[in-house]
Amino acid sequence: MGNPAHSAFQSLVAVPERCCAIIPSGTSFTDAVVLPLAISTAAAGLYQKTYLELPHPVVSSGGPQPSNKTIIVWGGSSSVGTVAIQLARASGVEVITTASKHNHDYCQSLGASKVFDHSSPSVVEDIVKAIKDSGKHLAGIYDSISYESSVKACSSILEQAGGDKKLALVLPGSDSHAGKDVDAKAVFAITVFTEHKEVGQAVWGKFVPEALKSGALKPLPEALIVGKGLESVQAGMDKNKEGVSAKKVVIDLA
Repeated sequence: MGNPAHSAFQSLVAVPERCCAIIPSGTSFTDAVVLPLAISTAAAGLYQKTYLELPHPVVSSGGPQPSNKTIIVWGGSSSVGTVAIQLARASGVEVITTASKHNHDYCQSLGASKVFDHSSPSVVEDIVKAIKDSGKHLAGIYDSISYESSVKACSSILEQAGGDKKLALVLPGSDSHAGKDVDAKAVFAITVFTEHKEVGQAVWGKFVPEALKSGALKPLPEALIVGKGLESVQAGMDKNKEGVSAKKVVIDLA
């Protein structure tokens, strides 16, 4: 921390070995680069003891051992949401998610059992019904958007659906919009290598290398290349500000 060698927006960055995984042959750096920050951010909220505390993900020929748990990933087509769905499914947990209508098939291809339109006026009621009908235990919600509207919607679901009232958020300060009975906390990706090293070891040390090799973890969402070289950084920032859907903005430095 505080060392410029670890900073972004430079051609070469020093990264600790514990934060890395070998890229399989056939997977380009352009494809793989969509994953690292999303993996650590998703893992912090899914597995840390003060968040959703799911079983660690595993790669198994027969698939993960199913549990009686369900989680909701709000914003399943985002970069963090995409990885959160895949990790949770590798933990044997059912995933219900939200996305725009044109991304429903995409989210189901990642392993989500049900996808709801986040813009539907009945989305909260529809998700609450789906959870109650499933008979499974709601282990919490991962809000990969964390705007005021999504935090309030997630809080309402937790207050009505039963189960654990845990809400993991990706934006600092967004917990101020959560319901008073909801245990809402913002995640910080680097903590999977510091305060919660067991999560970093389980995800990065064990799961990611095997899952990339076997195809259990897909390098998604697809890279959207907006330019080449550091001079394209501003164009990338502008594109992100415009908004992207089921894509990850990437700048090619090769």
